Amino acid sequence: MTIIDDTAELRASLADQLAEILDSPLWQNAFRAVPRHVFAPRFAIHDPVTRTLVHHDVTDVERRDAALAAAYSDDTLLTRFSEDGTAISSSTEPSLMASMLQALDAQPGHRVLEVGTGTGYNAALLCHALGEGNVTTIDVDRHLTDTAADALAEAGYRPTVVCGDGAAGVAERAPFDRIIATCGVDRVPAAWLTQLAPHGAILVNISKGIVLLRRHHDGSVSGPFLSPAGFMPLRADTDPDRLAPRAIVEATSNEADSTHTTSELPELPFAMGAFFANLIADRSQLLFLHGHDDTVSSYRWVHPQSNSWARVDLADDHATVHQAGPRQLWNDMTPVLESWQAAGRPGIERYGLTVTDNGQHTLWLDQPGQSVMPLPA
Repeated sequence: MTIIDDTAELRASLADQLAEILDSPLWQNAFRAVPRHVFAPRFAIHDPVTRTLVHHDVTDVERRDAALAAAYSDDTLLTRFSEDGTAISSSTEPSLMASMLQALDAQPGHRVLEVGTGTGYNAALLCHALGEGNVTTIDVDRHLTDTAADALAEAGYRPTVVCGDGAAGVAERAPFDRIIATCGVDRVPAAWLTQLAPHGAILVNISKGIVLLRRHHDGSVSGPFLSPAGFMPLRADTDPDRLAPRAIVEATSNEADSTHTTSELPELPFAMGAFFANLIADRSQLLFLHGHDDTVSSYRWVHPQSNSWARVDLADDHATVHQAGPRQLWNDMTPVLESWQAAGRPGIERYGLTVTDNGQHTLWLDQPGQSVMPLPA
């Protein structure tokens, strides 16, 4: 394998930072060996202080040292942008990658499908730990798969790289002992269940949480949410563009065809609201608007697939709900919030998910079968 000598110390330092997360030498050695900058030679990092993007280029001799230091930091590297400046591809922060690889519990010899090739860095870590012949990675973006394949070869790895719809999996390489998705979904695609080995597991970002789903004898998969997270959504060529915040506000401002209700409403953190919203209405978007005093003044929720929306205007002691479209979105949200409030306002980590072999998704609290909530198809 080709190793860039001037990054050996940086790679070792990164691996040392992740030691508290990684108790397995398998993954510690992978982070110590794989050169991250090969997969992201040009990238940007968001500066939380200035709220601006800082751009780096490891091929620029004068700026190389700073770029390399940034490449081996525990930060998400934004590597590709749309025409309007929205980040559409990235290299996830290494601590989150490490925690996901640790939770995946993959062992040498396991066949793994990675959905969301991105830069190829995660695929390289899988190759180093499990053997390149056991790794298949898929992405819908031809530019990404071509670039990732080149970077993987430069780093010394040649897994199976496929350009295609990640939701369809890669049937010709199945069955897979593990499926890991480095992108977000709101439902587990049926093909993943079909292509999963009898004792396999799926690790995926569903809605706003990472969940580990293990296969059971009845064909279902089930498991707990491990932590909050929000990856870029799984994309297909036919997917409509996500709405910008301004478009969400405009879509939820028309009251001509809306129904109105007034009710009490528990204080809702955005993380939990977005978690429930995407589970109730897949590929929906929730936006919180703030007033002049920086308190939340309104929830705006759109579900483009059904052309439905809901708006909740908040006052001191009540909320006024406006909603329109074939789906009465807030009517679906109300019993979920009531159940959440009655359970003591639990966080994402107390929830889990079961998916049957016919695709029925059920959310549960603390253990399967408890406080269950079947999710719409």
